[in-house]
Amino acid sequence: MRYPDLPLPPVPGGFILSGHLNRSEPLLAVSHFDPQKYRDALAVEWGIPLPARLQQAVSKRRAEYLASRLLVRSVMAELGITDFVLTNAADRSPCWPAGIQASLSHSGGVVVVAATRQPLAVGVDVERFMSETTAIETAELLMNEQEEQLLRMLPVPFNAAATLLFSLKESLYKALWPQLRQPMDFLDAALVSVDFAQQRATLRLNQNVGGRFTPETLLEAGFIWRDNQVMTQITHRL
Repeated sequence: MRYPDLPLPPVPGGFILSGHLNRSEPLLAVSHFDPQKYRDALAVEWGIPLPARLQQAVSKRRAEYLASRLLVRSVMAELGITDFVLTNAADRSPCWPAGIQASLSHSGGVVVVAATRQPLAVGVDVERFMSETTAIETAELLMNEQEEQLLRMLPVPFNAAATLLFSLKESLYKALWPQLRQPMDFLDAALVSVDFAQQRATLRLNQNVGGRFTPETLLEAGFIWRDNQVMTQITHRL
């Protein structure tokens, strides 16, 4: 997993600060945006109408929606699908074009999208580091004893390591959801190894969550540290 470095065309108006992609497999793109520069008129100007459920949402939520849809549109254009506007199903999951496997995440003014035409389960996530207090308070829900021991051996503070684990499990959930359409608990998968130098990790399913995803299934992940955030990605051949 490599941080995107090919610049996307600049977007006027000051809302989108930057956008970059990697023509990797899957394609990976990231954009930075300024929620303070959001205006409803931008959604109209760019042809990305706000859904009814967001008409009364706070400005921050509408800014996240617009920034994410704008980046998705750029990514789909790279895959030959022009003027695409991402919508959501009744369960709030994204409705990607036929033949496309993709994932979307946003946090703290950053949007990340991964997409491919290959038969891959794809999950991507970006998170700001949780506080030390939050890491300690959520440890029991997020990790087992072996995972906690592994995290405490990493060369980063525990709150950063716990955020990495949270993000990895979010990426795993997003990768498996289109295949399973059922919720997963954080403890349904476990982190079994981390190569911090190579920024790689491996998770193992602990439960039979359905289909080909049986207990002991291993899923490989990559991750990137960037300022006070971590970005993770899981791909698994179908």
